Amino acid sequence: MEEYRPEPDLVLNGVISADTNIMLSISRTKFFTDTSRYEIIKEAGVSLFVNGTFQEHLQWIDDNSFYGGGIYSSSYKPKTGDIIKLETTTTYGEAWVEETIPAKVPVENVTFSHKLIYDHTSYNVDSNGNIVEVPTIEITYRITFTDKAETVNYYFIRIDNPRPPFEDLGNLDYSAEPVFVEQVSVVDGLFGDKTIQGQGGRSFTDNLINGKHYTLVIKETLPGESYNYAPAWDRRIILYSITKSYHNYLTSMQLSADAKNSTNLSTFGYTEPVRIFTNIHGGVGIMATSQHDIVLTNLKEILADPK
Repeated sequence: MEEYRPEPDLVLNGVISADTNIMLSISRTKFFTDTSRYEIIKEAGVSLFVNGTFQEHLQWIDDNSFYGGGIYSSSYKPKTGDIIKLETTTTYGEAWVEETIPAKVPVENVTFSHKLIYDHTSYNVDSNGNIVEVPTIEITYRITFTDKAETVNYYFIRIDNPRPPFEDLGNLDYSAEPVFVEQVSVVDGLFGDKTIQGQGGRSFTDNLINGKHYTLVIKETLPGESYNYAPAWDRRIILYSITKSYHNYLTSMQLSADAKNSTNLSTFGYTEPVRIFTNIHGGVGIMATSQHDIVLTNLKEILADPK
């Protein structure tokens, strides 16, 4: 396969938010037959420009908490509306990227409702030795915010469990919400898979909700026997305001995951596989900008004991 080996491309990855030091990871692509780990480039020149003016050179910081043992970091903390440009020079070539820090969109209210579903999938033994059915709990989240009418806006919503190891979470389903249904191919639904998944969250636009005071509806289902396991009930609802580039990247990642998790036309050779979006000029990767608002809650405080 060596005759098909291309020259490596630069890979730039980073997420930038207001009031946080700008950080960037720089690596290079590898050929699919290579068994070595990805190479993190530690001797690059990285220049930061803010609103068209040179600000500083990013410095390499040794830190084993980052993949590759470190990260490029600046002392500058951007503000809402800042236009951030990063230019990199390495032995593998040059690359650059430019993005704007979006405005924060606050979560105004979060309400919940729930119902018990007796679907004959889970049973337990009660204190008298009787076998009893344990219902599945379906939780409906209603997350309210206000979209700004004067601009095209992009968002990412995430529901997770803030306690390590961050795994105590039921199955999330976004199919009750029009802003997510809009993303899914209509013809894909012809194959019968109506669930819109996204355990790590999903991106959306304001195409259907421009300028509205809007409430997102997301559902979570989890087995009732987890009710008495306290860590399973902590929840963190995070609304990210993101740029178009970040939305395009996240959406391409979501569509790629959806294609693997459900019947998709590309499976039958009718469509091209999903191409992962990049905003890096002269390379690949993503330099994303965002702001976010967080609401913390504990579901057990608002849900009745299913037993």
